[in-house]
Amino acid sequence: MSIYSRDEIEGILKRYGDMIYRMAYIQVKNRDVADDIYQEVCMRLVRQKTRIEPEEHLKAWLLRITINCCKDYWKSSWVQRITWYQTDDANAEEEATFEQIDMSENQSMGYVTECVQRLSQKYRVVIHLYYYEDYSQKEIARLLGKKESTIASWLRRGREQLKTILNEREACMYEF
Repeated sequence: MSIYSRDEIEGILKRYGDMIYRMAYIQVKNRDVADDIYQEVCMRLVRQKTRIEPEEHLKAWLLRITINCCKDYWKSSWVQRITWYQTDDANAEEEATFEQIDMSENQSMGYVTECVQRLSQKYRVVIHLYYYEDYSQKEIARLLGKKESTIASWLRRGREQLKTILNEREACMYEF
């Protein structure tokens, strides 16, 4: 039995559902897995035994749960086994070309969001929280349990990597 009523849960998911899904998708890069993570976050909200007040704490709680579910996914034995079996050549080839991005997965994504997907996980998370969810560096640090200076460094490095990716992408587009 949830502390939240069905109507309250529906309202919470209407307000924050897109945010939860975007955060999951930006981290796992797969719609099916993002759907599973979204469902897990919803189940944890339903099973929540205490009310989360005020609204900002609820939003932060939902983001923290989403991030934790994504981490759990990456730590799962299935993903570890699959990742272990991939060869370095296949990974290098996949990283090297933009044409290998599954366009069916990324059709609805914007140009910059597609490039953000190519960042490492820690940079994707802070870039997403800062630019897409409008969190300050201080709020991100508190949410992720890191020092504010660490978040500032990750944002700077993420921006640098993103700039490089955007420049590479632009260069590839003008080669034809």
